[in-house]
Amino acid sequence: MDDLKEGLEAHAEVVWDYEEFWKCENDYDIVHLHWPEFLSYEVQSYVWETKPFPRELFNKIQTCLEYWKQHSTIVYTRHVQYPHHRHDKDFLDLYRMVTSYCDTVIHFAHYSVEQFKEFYPEHRGIEHVVIAHHNYESLPNEITREEARKQLGIHPTDKVMLVFGLIKEHEKKLIEKAFGFIQGRNKVLLAPKWEIQRRKIAYIRLREWVLKFEQWLAKQNKKRIINKGFVEEEDAQMYLNAADFLFIPRTNELNSGNITLGCTFGLIVVGKKGADIGEILEETGNPTFEVGNDASLKLAIEKVFQLTQENHGQKNRQLALEEWNVPKIAKEYIDIMKQSILKKFN
Repeated sequence: MDDLKEGLEAHAEVVWDYEEFWKCENDYDIVHLHWPEFLSYEVQSYVWETKPFPRELFNKIQTCLEYWKQHSTIVYTRHVQYPHHRHDKDFLDLYRMVTSYCDTVIHFAHYSVEQFKEFYPEHRGIEHVVIAHHNYESLPNEITREEARKQLGIHPTDKVMLVFGLIKEHEKKLIEKAFGFIQGRNKVLLAPKWEIQRRKIAYIRLREWVLKFEQWLAKQNKKRIINKGFVEEEDAQMYLNAADFLFIPRTNELNSGNITLGCTFGLIVVGKKGADIGEILEETGNPTFEVGNDASLKLAIEKVFQLTQENHGQKNRQLALEEWNVPKIAKEYIDIMKQSILKKFN
């Protein structure tokens, strides 16, 4: 978000302050929304709860949207189809209500456009536009592959599969299968956010002892680098530059920023067929697999090392730097915003 804000500032005055949304004051040409569940810290707090979303808060959001609909042009970037952590009726209704006030919706792929229309057939008069996710060139990228592997204790000739970001429990089986399809014994699974969970043991002291033992055991396995905790931005380059390819284990999500992240660092990226993930990967010549089809997954992993020989990772990087750079993407946003304003008020 910092990068996009800076890119937009080359063309317009940008105020990044969620409180401005709630004030319903000042004069803004554009109100640019992203995640409805993050409209404020109060709204966000209910994502982690199971209690009902307050009707008074829902109504307050609606009142604000009615104000901005009258006084500004509302542009919404569609990152997700619904909140990852909670998509019960309360939050589905929140998404439906927020999107109903949008003048323009920006998507990362064409799949999202069609899904949006299917989700909300009652929404009328919305302009739909596809703009790529901007790259991650602002992240530090100063260490070589050799230096990165040395820091992580990985042999220079090992085949390394990276899974970046939070790993959900149901994704671990898929990751294991994908890793198992890499031929040979000299391979490493690099999954820093694979967390070792506490076992359901009633006796607290035993439960904590088992957790610490399993954490210790994980550290001894040099073929599986896991449970490293949150990765700081300056350390991301170490994991990305040490890898041969990046594997996306998301099976239900619409998008993944890891496609752009992996391409920015010159990696081959593997993910599911379908949704925006599959559309973007197939358009960029990266391997995809059918969810639940082991043969398809195996072929996708084998395809990685064929593409490695064809230097496809560098082709990904060139694409990310030339076509997905922040100035180019920000200019596309500004052009669409101007068009949206003209369409609404002329």
